[in-house]
Amino acid sequence: MDILHLLHMQNKLIPEMFAKFNSRYALLLTIKVNQPIGRKTLLNFVDMTERQLRTECEVLSKLGLIIKKTTGMSITEKGEELLSEIKDSLVNDAFAEEKKLLRKHFSVKEVHIIAGDFINNEGTREEMTELLLDKVNEKITKECVIGVSGGSTMYYVTSKTDETFGYGKDVTITPLRGGLSVVNTEYQANNIASKMARNSGNNYQLLHAPDNLGQKALDELKKEPVVKNALDVISKTSIIIHSIGNAFEMAYRRKSSKEILKVLEEKKAVCESFGSYFDESGSEVFKTSTIGMSFKDVNGIDNVFTIVGGEDKADAVFSYLNTKPANMTLIIDEAICKKIINKVNKKKIGGLFKNDS
Repeated sequence: MDILHLLHMQNKLIPEMFAKFNSRYALLLTIKVNQPIGRKTLLNFVDMTERQLRTECEVLSKLGLIIKKTTGMSITEKGEELLSEIKDSLVNDAFAEEKKLLRKHFSVKEVHIIAGDFINNEGTREEMTELLLDKVNEKITKECVIGVSGGSTMYYVTSKTDETFGYGKDVTITPLRGGLSVVNTEYQANNIASKMARNSGNNYQLLHAPDNLGQKALDELKKEPVVKNALDVISKTSIIIHSIGNAFEMAYRRKSSKEILKVLEEKKAVCESFGSYFDESGSEVFKTSTIGMSFKDVNGIDNVFTIVGGEDKADAVFSYLNTKPANMTLIIDEAICKKIINKVNKKKIGGLFKNDS
């Protein structure tokens, strides 16, 4: 069992453990890089109060991981060994090569691959979701607006969110866009935002605005105080959690007209996200008219967490990755990973033959 898997299991019993591990690991690493370093100087490198830093340094000292001298703090041999063990454990990943390939090929920030199939394996679903919530928790600041999308995957994520999510922080969860015109309202972003907030004890802001309104109607709707306030909250979003949908599945959910469906078919749309539809190469081929954050707006957010599972979503994920989302932390299952790797390799082989001709 690797150290990350062990930590995820421990996190079920002791929710604060994962955050504490990351905090102390980062602190130990910072001391190593800047040693010898005084506590006041160290404050510039860590997100802690002086009192918290003093306490944490005292703990590391008692554990024999650092030594305090008049010139500053330095890491001990025991500390060096621990950092090396942690690094080896983090690197010793069954999907290390696949992660490296996907990061490099698609220019994304992070890639995490969980063994199994999200659709058919509850363990895979839980592990992917726990990893997502842990990763988001690391980025939540004291005052933070988190934007969420809708969908069945996000609905599952919501069911696993508890009071450890954003604990002790002033968090507001908001839908990123107006609601879909669907029968199953539990998958709408408004419902996801409110349930996630209630499960975690955080605040939420709703946005009631249907899809596919005309521009004139949209402009009028934006003037409404409730909508205006919701859009103001959305504009402060610093973290996004979303999934990716198959183009035609999402189009049918939105009850798109025959004309729109024809356009999507003609332009070979493969995936949908943030109201935009993309073809296999990642080119935007159609955009729905609604209120909220657009695909273009998302590019300006530093922390975008994307969770997708199930082999049938592989083509959609491949399409979206071809937009080169540099701010994305991608969490996928093994089933999607295998299909995407195959598609990448086929493209490379095809390119070689093309160049030879």
